[in-house]
Amino acid sequence: MISKAQLQQILKPLSDDQRKARAQKKIQEQLKDCTKNSDGTYSSSGNVDLSDLELDRLPVKFKEVGGNFFCYDNNLTTLEGAPEEVGGNFSCGYNNLTSLKGAPKIVKGYFSCYNNQLTTLEGSPEEIGDSFICNNNQLTTLEGGPKKVGGDFYCHRNKLTSLEGAPETLGGGYLVCSHNPVSQEELKKTVKREYLK
Repeated sequence: MISKAQLQQILKPLSDDQRKARAQKKIQEQLKDCTKNSDGTYSSSGNVDLSDLELDRLPVKFKEVGGNFFCYDNNLTTLEGAPEEVGGNFSCGYNNLTSLKGAPKIVKGYFSCYNNQLTTLEGSPEEIGDSFICNNNQLTTLEGGPKKVGGDFYCHRNKLTSLEGAPETLGGGYLVCSHNPVSQEELKKTVKREYLK
């Protein structure tokens, strides 16, 4: 059985130096499976997980990642350094992003940027194979968002007063926009999509 003193030691918060060392170790582990390109960028055929490291910026510039790319739960204020193309899912939720500048151009899985401070979708990927998830931000418009989404589009819990800029193609068929000040008249303007208020 663990003593109270041992439990307190286990639960003791990490010091700044310990957190930095932990982050550096995880970054090195992730980069060892990557290929460094001639232009200084990094590519990976597998997954890259840089989540929960208290990063305020991505440590290197990525070119392409064949699997998933995760950088959620950090302190990122920019996506500069994110891969141009992601073969799996991309998640940058729980950061301090105000824009998606630097985001990948193509994401073949889902793209998740929920729980940030986004005021614009400018910089969104051009094409997303699965769902686009931008709920819990400060968005007042969907302008600048992706035009082609293979799954559903989640934009609930924002400050949307209009659905202008909604994707032209929605493979999943659902645009979830509850908890926004969008009027019923605005919702009725668009057909062939189901809106949840």
